Amino acid sequence: MRTIHDLTLGALFAATACIAIAGPLPPPPAGYKIAQNPAADAMKAEGKGDEIEATKLNDNWPKCLGDADIHLRYGWQASPGAQSFVDFLAKGPEDAATTMGDTKQEPAGKKTYLGGLLIWRKLTTRAVGCAQSTIVTYDGSWMGAVSGKLVSVSAFHVLGAPGAGRALIDDYVAKMTASLGAAK
Repeated sequence: MRTIHDLTLGALFAATACIAIAGPLPPPPAGYKIAQNPAADAMKAEGKGDEIEATKLNDNWPKCLGDADIHLRYGWQASPGAQSFVDFLAKGPEDAATTMGDTKQEPAGKKTYLGGLLIWRKLTTRAVGCAQSTIVTYDGSWMGAVSGKLVSVSAFHVLGAPGAGRALIDDYVAKMTASLGAAK
């Protein structure tokens, strides 16, 4: 019994050390609510990564049916080949436009940015239950390699123009780079 207890404590300390090496993720901005994510919790417990997703109501959202929230997601995964993966994605073409139901999704920019890759998609959705005929939102995703980890920062469902999402991405790329870079 004593051996099992000691082995369990050893595994717990090893997992805690892996998480501590990566450093804690920065908190979401004021006004954002963290969404529970069991997969991210499991990844964190194994010391293989960490992720936070938080939501906040879009400013100036019209009184229409549907998801009115901006989704901010940021995190990291252990990945010795992270830089090679980012380089591979940067060389490929942007995904083609697609239509699913009442939503058209199309490319809105792909470029190397802040030491990684930034990709934007424009979503045009036929509005239901309001005076507007369409709602335009943007999804932006940045990924890069920091200290042997694949880091991602995304702002989804940003209303009107990518500017607010880009400000979030810029802020959290800097915070993630500082947090993970300092935890080498």
